Amino acid sequence: MAAPPKPSTRTDIELLTEHFGYPPVSLLDDIINSINILAERAINSIEQGLLNAPPASLGFRPPTHSTSKSTSSTTSKNALPNAEEAHRHEIEAGTHQLETLLFASIDKNFDVFEIYVMRNILCIRPEDRDFIRLSHYQGLDFSAPPSGDRPTVEGVNRLRRRLQASQKLNCMLHAEKARNETLLKELRRLVGPKGKEVVKEEEGSEATGLPPFGFLHEKGDLTEGGGDTPVTTTTAFTLSQLQALRALSSSLRSIMPDLGGEGEGLSEFDQERKGSWRRERLEYVEAATRKHLENVRGLDLGKNGEVRDGEWDGGGRSLGQEEVEGLEKVALALGGGKPGDKMDES
Repeated sequence: MAAPPKPSTRTDIELLTEHFGYPPVSLLDDIINSINILAERAINSIEQGLLNAPPASLGFRPPTHSTSKSTSSTTSKNALPNAEEAHRHEIEAGTHQLETLLFASIDKNFDVFEIYVMRNILCIRPEDRDFIRLSHYQGLDFSAPPSGDRPTVEGVNRLRRRLQASQKLNCMLHAEKARNETLLKELRRLVGPKGKEVVKEEEGSEATGLPPFGFLHEKGDLTEGGGDTPVTTTTAFTLSQLQALRALSSSLRSIMPDLGGEGEGLSEFDQERKGSWRRERLEYVEAATRKHLENVRGLDLGKNGEVRDGEWDGGGRSLGQEEVEGLEKVALALGGGKPGDKMDES
């Protein structure tokens, strides 16, 4: 009797995984899961069929008693629910036992099936291991390189980092390309095709009129100029935009009457609140400005903010006794008089 084949080694499993694109054991798991689902559906169908059948057809009959008529009628009314409960209990217990036996048999037989498949079907014969080459390995040279060209751990890690950086840059470039395409699409919508006067709005409706930046198509004599004649080019561009500016001006004049007054449309309370807020702001600005001119600039301001010219324009502030005596001494020293003389008030 021939010896049974040896189980697949780890190397064989990795090779089969690379060849199939999935681990071989996942195929067996899918088969076993499908069988378990079908078995569960069968058990549920059997249980529902037995529950829907009349209890009497399955041998569950209500008990009979030889008593009086009233007693027998009461017993028959109470015996029917007892028969139905016994019917349901027996079916649920029986289907549970059937489910346990069925799944135990499935597990036992499919364990044998899994071992057989892994050893005889999803396996590689030992004499074929040295001659197997996958399709994506065709054309590769697996001969030993010279001693100086052998890859090192540092070289492989460096190449791996370069590959990761290239993949990251590729993702960033794709994202930038998508953003640029969205921006260009929006700009083309704003500029619009040359000579077209219908603009599709976001809601899908069509509005008659030129695109917002459709005037950019009117180049005029700009194509004839260049960088060597900047004044001519600028003048030509300005002249080419005059029509668009006139159109914008006309549209603004047409909508100005609809704007109304500044306070139009506001309630009396809102108008009063708006006026008080403006008045407070104006008073604050005037007070701050007056303080700055008097303290920083040294100006003498009147009641209404006018600059005084040195003459008497009002009562002015009151002077203390010491300030008056100091001024008298200065006046006497300049006039050559004696202390105590009255000042000339002429």
